[in-house]
Amino acid sequence: MMNHYINHFRPIYEFRAAVGWTVAALLILLSGMPHAGYFALLCLCALLLRSAQVWRALRFRLAISTKWLTVVKIDDLLDASRGLRSKDKDVDAMYLGTGYEWTQKHCQLAHDILRMPSTDIPGLPKWLPNETVRAIEKAFAPANSIADHSPQGKPWIAGLETKKQPVPFHYKAMGGHTSISGTTGAGKTRTFELISTQVIHNPNDVLIVIDPKNDVEWVARCRRECERTGRKFLYWKQAAPSQSIRLNPLENWSQPSEIPTRVAQLMEEGPFRQFAFLFIDRSVKGELYVGDKPNLRSILQYAQNGINNLLERALQRFFPEAGMTDWEDEVAGYMQQVGQKGGGTRLDAMVRLYIDRFSNLGKGHESIDGLISTFQHDRDHYGRIIASALPLLQMLATGETGLMLAPKADDFEDDREIWDIDKVIKQKAVLYVGADSLSNSMVAQAVMSMLLADIASVAGAIYNFYAKPPEIVLQVDETAEAINEQLLQLLNKGRGAGFKAFVAYQTRSDFTAKLGNVAKMQQVLGNLNNQIVLRLEDIDTAQWFAEKAGTTAIRNLVISSSTSTGTEAHVGEFSGSVSRSAQLEKVPLIPHDLVMQLPNLQYFLRISGGAVYQGRIPIIQD
Repeated sequence: MMNHYINHFRPIYEFRAAVGWTVAALLILLSGMPHAGYFALLCLCALLLRSAQVWRALRFRLAISTKWLTVVKIDDLLDASRGLRSKDKDVDAMYLGTGYEWTQKHCQLAHDILRMPSTDIPGLPKWLPNETVRAIEKAFAPANSIADHSPQGKPWIAGLETKKQPVPFHYKAMGGHTSISGTTGAGKTRTFELISTQVIHNPNDVLIVIDPKNDVEWVARCRRECERTGRKFLYWKQAAPSQSIRLNPLENWSQPSEIPTRVAQLMEEGPFRQFAFLFIDRSVKGELYVGDKPNLRSILQYAQNGINNLLERALQRFFPEAGMTDWEDEVAGYMQQVGQKGGGTRLDAMVRLYIDRFSNLGKGHESIDGLISTFQHDRDHYGRIIASALPLLQMLATGETGLMLAPKADDFEDDREIWDIDKVIKQKAVLYVGADSLSNSMVAQAVMSMLLADIASVAGAIYNFYAKPPEIVLQVDETAEAINEQLLQLLNKGRGAGFKAFVAYQTRSDFTAKLGNVAKMQQVLGNLNNQIVLRLEDIDTAQWFAEKAGTTAIRNLVISSSTSTGTEAHVGEFSGSVSRSAQLEKVPLIPHDLVMQLPNLQYFLRISGGAVYQGRIPIIQD
């Protein structure tokens, strides 16, 4: 085991040897001895060997003492991406910048450095002038790199391997969904930007982005790449309705109960939520029965004003369909009965007729039965229950937001396009949803939650009815703000519908706080089989990733020495010993300290059950 241990942080003794061979070659040439040229040539060979060793040592030390940012032009990025999708090389992967596969060797080096005082980490001498330092850095700089002078992160993590290569993220692994975690400013959005660019340039992929912060550079990147490829770019912008498309989050559903579920899920847990679901469900089924298409505006209307008008329309349709052609005469007869009881209306008479002739005989219709139950419910109690849903519905269904989420198809003065998730997927467009979580967080969270529910519904339809599902990439930033039960189902079952989800967050506790318990948080993370981890400030999340990355064994070098003399021995007599041994220790493959010390735009990638990479996200330039 000792033969395989290399101390990379010892003094560069090879430099002294190189100087010695240089002096030896010169002295031999000047000595005038026979065949001096041959001996000098031998010295030169030894000098070249030692110089190569000195160069490797210097390159390693500069690599671990200097931070770099990678800059890539868009054309070079696309070339690198196409190179990883080469059929000739039997590779089908996405390009995630440059880096190296993290192995036991790098873990050994990392632990060696972590055990050292920071002042002992080798680098350039402090006494060198700044101009000299910059010149040396430029000579050893990686290709397409600029120095990173930001204070965040340790430079030596990326420098543990001097030979960098493109980091591949295989498409077959993406079906298991991917988490992107990192603290503010670590590079999550730039990572999303790199992924979005490559997805847009793949004509077979559909891209849906849900961004609570509405990042300007990310939007601009998606728009530019759509212009390059000729793809349709759709922008839903909560803060600027005039620049936005119209998007109906209630357009797609398999069962009518999905519509009230999407509204009720936005309310807090409790009996009022269940009653609100019940009343909304009744009005939605009533709308469908009379041939209307439910939307947020109609749901608000019936919640505010009651369902009397809807019930009357439903009965007017039901009676002729049930074979009662003279129902109006029958209603006139019932008017006398309800009038005698006081305050009866024509609708009361119609309800009485329906109950006597149809409902009590088991010949009624469930949609009308539900509307009548709401109609006969205590008005004060109904008002108190539905009042909990009214503020939410008013935020979503009124004003400019209402026109964006509940579009009027017959409003010919509004020339903004009307889209829905199913239409986006079928036309392979690129949809960017820019919420306004900073200034209008309640509405932003509600919108994102409803859209994710709509996406989950479309995924279910794709899974059930599509022979060959399309490839759909879903990117959700700040996922804790939009997480709901439908997104959990999408992560759990979306692979069969062709979905590849990338969800970003800062800490695991974000999910715990939003979902209410640790079990739900673990359910979310358990469905994210791949992890891209940038710098973290949360030690719990860092330790969780370190556990996911697995363990390995490193060698600890133990050196001990002893000396002794006897009282009766000669003054010059003594004994001593020096022993060296290497001990194996089981440690995490990636120490959690490293995750918390990554510079900006650097990451660790763990592919489920596969390799682990350390890489750097490039900054894209046009």
